[in-house]
Amino acid sequence: MGRGSVNPQIVFDLTANPTQIQPAYWFYALFFAIGACLLAVARLMSRRGHRHSHFMLALSVLWLIITAAFTLIDIEDTYRVRALVGHRAYTTVEGCLEYFSPGDPGGARGGNERWSVRGMEFDYGQGEVRRGYHLVEPRGGAVHPDTKVRVSFVTSEANDRREIMKLTVEQHACPSAPDVRA
Repeated sequence: MGRGSVNPQIVFDLTANPTQIQPAYWFYALFFAIGACLLAVARLMSRRGHRHSHFMLALSVLWLIITAAFTLIDIEDTYRVRALVGHRAYTTVEGCLEYFSPGDPGGARGGNERWSVRGMEFDYGQGEVRRGYHLVEPRGGAVHPDTKVRVSFVTSEANDRREIMKLTVEQHACPSAPDVRA
């Protein structure tokens, strides 16, 4: 990976098999199931003559329309990311970390892991549904403050974030990067 590298290790690689980049159908199904439950509640309310049943019906229909729109956008973006990786149209940067903030092991909101190499920031959380690498340090992730990284990524247009498609690390190869918490 660089001068004196004796132990670079590929810890994540979707570039070797882009067909593994798949939409999170189970995640979408969860939101459609919530919409179906809302519809069932609206129907039950209507049968019982509840005066707010029309509101509940409108809410459930709106929920399903928004879920369908976001699902279609995300599926389209997933296939765009897959095509970019398949055509090797990703960016690769390598070096020591400029800063490093470990992520929250429980995936708490705002507890994303953040680090930068060659001016490119990477930000991901344990509890996120991501196409790329997102294992935070406290949960066994491979990136640490003194890690030298070689990272290949594409930018998700729908989510406006860098998705890590390949990550190679060399542990203890750099001075420890400062921790800058947001």
